[in-house]
Amino acid sequence: MSTLGEFAGLESRTMTETVRRFPRKNLIGAELFPLRPSATKSVYWDIVSGTRRLAKFVTPGAESHIDKLTPRTRVNTEVLYIGEKKVIDQNTKNFIDGIGKLDSTYGSQLIVDELEELDRIVENTKEWMRWEALAKGQIDVQQTDPALRLKVDYSMDSDHKATASTLWSTTASAKPLNDILDWKKLISRDAWATADRAYCSYQGMIYLVENSAVQTLLQYTVGNQLAENGFITRLGGLNITVYDVSYVDETGTTQYFIPDDKFIVLAKEGLGKAFTGPQDVPDGDGVRTEIGKVSYSWATKDPVDTWIKVADSYMPAIQNPDQLVIGTIA
Repeated sequence: MSTLGEFAGLESRTMTETVRRFPRKNLIGAELFPLRPSATKSVYWDIVSGTRRLAKFVTPGAESHIDKLTPRTRVNTEVLYIGEKKVIDQNTKNFIDGIGKLDSTYGSQLIVDELEELDRIVENTKEWMRWEALAKGQIDVQQTDPALRLKVDYSMDSDHKATASTLWSTTASAKPLNDILDWKKLISRDAWATADRAYCSYQGMIYLVENSAVQTLLQYTVGNQLAENGFITRLGGLNITVYDVSYVDETGTTQYFIPDDKFIVLAKEGLGKAFTGPQDVPDGDGVRTEIGKVSYSWATKDPVDTWIKVADSYMPAIQNPDQLVIGTIA
C-alpha cells in the first residue's frame, strides 16, 4: 500500500527511476564530466603535475636515477545540494484513480510533466556548474535567497586563461587560426595531451565566420562545412561545437552557458569527472540513503496537499586543468 502522499504510483523508487531517465541531450556539458558516486558529501581530487623530462642514461649494472614523487595538489570541497519541489493541487489529483496505480493516462502524464520540469531545473543548475568551471576556471556561488556562498577554484595557470592576440570581435585584423594553434600548443606543452575540441557561443562563431583571414580559408578548405552545417565545424585540428543553450538567472535575465566572449579549447580524455553524493529519502515510516538524483512525494494534513520533489547533489572536478584553455575573444 502506498505511504502517506504517494498516490498514483508516486512511490519514491519509481519517481527516482523516472527522473533519472529523462533525456537531456541538449545539455552537452555532462559528457565532459563522467559521473562518480561518493559515499560522503565531502569530496576531493588531486591535480597532478606530470613531468616532461628525459630519463637519465646509465651504464649496465649501475644504480638507476631516483625520481621524485609526482607533485599533487589536493582540492577539498563538498557536493552542492540542489532541490526543487512543487505542490500537486486537488484538480490534478482528481485525475488519478486507484491507490498506488497508474490508472489514468492523463493524470499520469500531468505528474510526469511536473517531474520533468523540476528535473529540468535541477539539470540546468548542474550544467551551469559545469560551464562555470570550463568558461571561468572556477565555480562561484553567490546565492541570496536562500543565502549560500561557495567558491571552488580549479587552479588554472594564468597562461591557460588566455586572450586572443587581437580580439576576434575585430574581424578585419584578428587572427583566430593563429590563436587556436597557439592554444593547442599550450595544452600539448603543459598537459602532454592533444586538444581535440572547442566550444563557443553563436556569437563566437559569427566572429570566426566574419573574420577576413578565415573567409580566405573558407574559399579553399572549410567552405563545405559552412554550407552544410551553417557553422565551421572543424578548424585548426579542433572539432568546434556551437553551444547556445540558455538559462534564466535569479534576476530573471536570460543568460547563456558559454559567454559570447569565450572560446574554450580542451583535450577531453582525462580532463575531469563529477561527483554525486548521498541523500536521505523517505521510506515508509523511516528514511533510506541514496546516492545521486532522487525524487519522492509526501503529504501535508493542513492544508491537505501532496508535494513532489526532485533533488541531486553534484560537484564537477577538473583534474587536469592544463588540458583546458579559456580564450577571451571579445
